[in-house]
Amino acid sequence: MRARTPYEASVAEDKVSRVALLRVDAGLRAAVPAEELAVAERVLIAPCRDLEPGTWTPEGLDAGADAFAVLLVRGLVTRETTIAGRRSAELLGPGDVFHPWRTFDPAVPATSRWASGSRATVALLDERFTAAARRWPQLFAVIHERLAEQLDRGAVRLAIMALPRVEQRVLGLFWQLAERWGKVLREGVVIELSLTHELIGQLIGAQRPTVSLALQALAADGLVQRTAPDAWLLAHDSGTALPEVRPIGPVQTAAGGAGGGDEGAGQGPSEPVTQITDAGGAASG
Repeated sequence: MRARTPYEASVAEDKVSRVALLRVDAGLRAAVPAEELAVAERVLIAPCRDLEPGTWTPEGLDAGADAFAVLLVRGLVTRETTIAGRRSAELLGPGDVFHPWRTFDPAVPATSRWASGSRATVALLDERFTAAARRWPQLFAVIHERLAEQLDRGAVRLAIMALPRVEQRVLGLFWQLAERWGKVLREGVVIELSLTHELIGQLIGAQRPTVSLALQALAADGLVQRTAPDAWLLAHDSGTALPEVRPIGPVQTAAGGAGGGDEGAGQGPSEPVTQITDAGGAASG
């Protein structure tokens, strides 16, 4: 039989790489009763892949047909989305769960690509995890909670992108990043992330030159400073530069044209129903 080349051997080794999920994820470990941890550690073994720095494709993960999600175990991953020539990005960290095989709606002319700035490791959640979750349902509760947290962070980032000044958006982004990766020191909050001006711009909906000018202004005011290629210092009182958090105007909602209620009776399809909630919480049509 022909001897395998070093490349073939490395590929074969990668295909059988495994990770013990309860040893690398404290949240999943806490979801299993203490008296059953020994059994769960042997059961909750998932295929894993190491991602080298740079772009990668979901197909390159070589996932089986039963893989339903990916758990980021180590490192950071970005998903860059391009539409109409403009790019935005999402930053994922250890513990985040995502489904890289999803594609956009054909009606939306958008493309996406995945990348990691340094070596990262992901675990493929497949039927083995699903079977274990039938025995320990809290495992799925952890996954659902992670997804909900990611949705919440996405909603906050959308609000940050709506801030009128780029300096405010940069500050809002750094405070959001500090919530996950910040270390509180006497001189400020240190965020150890290697972020280019281009990536910051994609995260807040701004062009790179504008981000560079905003960072210069923030540094001159002592609010945000880059202390190393992979570290930023956020001043303790920099949050005061953000707009005051308060309700602005009524809450706007939309109703589907095929709704079954009477609220839309007599209105044509081009006249959607708007529900307005006043400051006291009462709704009016």
